[in-house]
Amino acid sequence: MSTLYLTQPGAQLHKEHDRLLVKREGEVLESIPLIKVDQVVLMGRGVGITTAALHALTRGGVDIVYLSGAGRYISRVVGPEHKNGRLRHQQSLAAADPNFSLRVAQNIVQGKVINQRAVVRRHAEGAPWAGRALSAMDVMLKQVQSARDADQLRGMEGQAAKEYFGLFRRMLKPPSEGNSWGFDRRAYYPPPDPINALLSFLYSLILRDMTTACELIGLDPYLGFFHVIDYGRPSMALDLMEEFRPIVADSIVLEAVNRPYISLEDFEQVDLTEKEAERDELEAPRASLQAVYLAASGREKIIAMYENRVNDESMFTFQDQKVSYRTIYQLQAQAMARMILGEADRYEPFTVR
Repeated sequence: MSTLYLTQPGAQLHKEHDRLLVKREGEVLESIPLIKVDQVVLMGRGVGITTAALHALTRGGVDIVYLSGAGRYISRVVGPEHKNGRLRHQQSLAAADPNFSLRVAQNIVQGKVINQRAVVRRHAEGAPWAGRALSAMDVMLKQVQSARDADQLRGMEGQAAKEYFGLFRRMLKPPSEGNSWGFDRRAYYPPPDPINALLSFLYSLILRDMTTACELIGLDPYLGFFHVIDYGRPSMALDLMEEFRPIVADSIVLEAVNRPYISLEDFEQVDLTEKEAERDELEAPRASLQAVYLAASGREKIIAMYENRVNDESMFTFQDQKVSYRTIYQLQAQAMARMILGEADRYEPFTVR
């Protein structure tokens, strides 16, 4: 099973008999058996889907996800949702319990820091500063469990993230063109440099997959324990993706930049108008705002790297079977559901060493 991406302006997804056809200006670009697709992603403007294809996909339980050209989540079309009312009821009660939420959130943050430490250890081995950095992360792991409340924990996680991205900057090789990536710190909306563009794009891909995992298991993706619950924020999906940010997205960025598989030519600078800024939900849109996004060539490379990474079944063994990251996403959602229902004592984040 696989994810089908439509990224070329003018591309449209059709259904003919038991196959999906990607067409552009009358030309068939791709033909795929319907049964081999478990998700369709429509990315950017100018891509579309016919009613026949939409109906066939939703009847078959296939997600249809709309993302902006920069990879930001817009919407999702699904068939009948999971009917596990008991799980969602228990989830809402758990999310309203500050002590329960804190315990789960501490495990989530601890898992993220452990995986950040693994990324630093792998990519900075032998660097003179690596030993001190790893020791500091060990100290942070101990402090996380001492947090008194969610706000203090979020402050700790924010400081850990700031220090981690300072190390991340040191692990990046300069562009092959001999210029600079211009990456000073993690910045979100809009991304001011190529590295932030890569990180945001990949985080959006993980969030899309984790939202799907929540829905498949029956979790409400909008009721989380660590991320603040707010209108339109998929807090549970964001909670579950935290442990995967370093070992999936961040490691792909390091691989893409340091090999190198990607260059400055794979990005484009966009002058956002005030209207575009408002559409992107910026807090303070201005008449002219510079942003950096992946160009079409860059999107294709990064999507391919992401799909290869999350579908590789040689990475991990679970119950004597090789499993992929995409399977682990769903296993972690199941683990969260079991903990919420009282079938497990705690949420165990997925970590690597």
